[in-house]
Amino acid sequence: MIQLKIAFLDEEELYLEQLKGYFVQKKENFFKIYTFTDADSFLKSRMTEQFDAVVMTYPFWEMMKEQDFSEKKILLSEEDGYAVQGCLHVDKYQSAEKLSAKIASYLWQENREGKEVFLNTAELIGIYSPVSHEDQMLFSMTMAQILAADQKVLYVNLMENSGFYELLHTEATADIGDLFYTMMHEDYDFSLYLHSILKTCRNFDYIPPAVNPEHLSEISQSLYEKFFIALKNNSGYDVVIVDFGRIFLGFAELIPLFSNFYCLKKEGRLNHCRMDAFLTYLQKKSMDTVEKMHSLHLLERQAGAEENLLEADLYGTMGDYIRRTLYGGAVIDG
Repeated sequence: MIQLKIAFLDEEELYLEQLKGYFVQKKENFFKIYTFTDADSFLKSRMTEQFDAVVMTYPFWEMMKEQDFSEKKILLSEEDGYAVQGCLHVDKYQSAEKLSAKIASYLWQENREGKEVFLNTAELIGIYSPVSHEDQMLFSMTMAQILAADQKVLYVNLMENSGFYELLHTEATADIGDLFYTMMHEDYDFSLYLHSILKTCRNFDYIPPAVNPEHLSEISQSLYEKFFIALKNNSGYDVVIVDFGRIFLGFAELIPLFSNFYCLKKEGRLNHCRMDAFLTYLQKKSMDTVEKMHSLHLLERQAGAEENLLEADLYGTMGDYIRRTLYGGAVIDG
């Protein structure tokens, strides 16, 4: 994926330092930020650096309005809603998340007009447990941590009442239900809204899971398909890990979009019956779908690892299993 180069021009040095700190910590995969408090420094840097966009306050806008810009010019407005007629603008005094999302949307609009921004598509990895394995989410998030060591990883949780927020001791003002609701409208910007609600856990990003489990029951097959295709082609990540919580209409038909699909099982006669029933269901749909499923039997959790489960799994038997079996050797089915 191309790392977009953005120049910020503002005389307020403290603001630029705080903004740059946010981008370095949260958005460095997508943006490389250059900050300038005077026009001369910017013009000198411009001789050796090629920027995708220049975001500047009004004094700089006036100072350089005669300059010939190949970059996309964006006004950093210090007055609520103020803009020079006909120009792109973003409000300066808003959250850095919303600011970055708006800038990204301007550049991705250019992508839709013919300029490719994302040169690669994401690898989709699906994870599901017909036997409702209690460690499914921890398995997925441990895999996300491991892959995020050298790739850009997004985690997506489609499980009802997953316990995600309780596990991380966090909350969200907007979640995946809001994203799906936005996608139900004709005039929506997937990239803009996705990056406006993303959050970070350890070294990977995630879409906040549904707070209200009923919202997941309202999603149609066509909307799921649109969602997965958008994640694959327009999210900007190398890997997207999707935790499935239930079978929905069209589930089997969407599996071919995934490069890998892991099916977690566990011991017990009834669990074996449930597993067989699931594979029989898939077989009726397509043998290709069945062959894409990798059945995994997770090792028992180590005792005394209840306080920080994510860290314990990363450095414990689960993390070792993922590194060795899935990404260090052949996948073992059965």
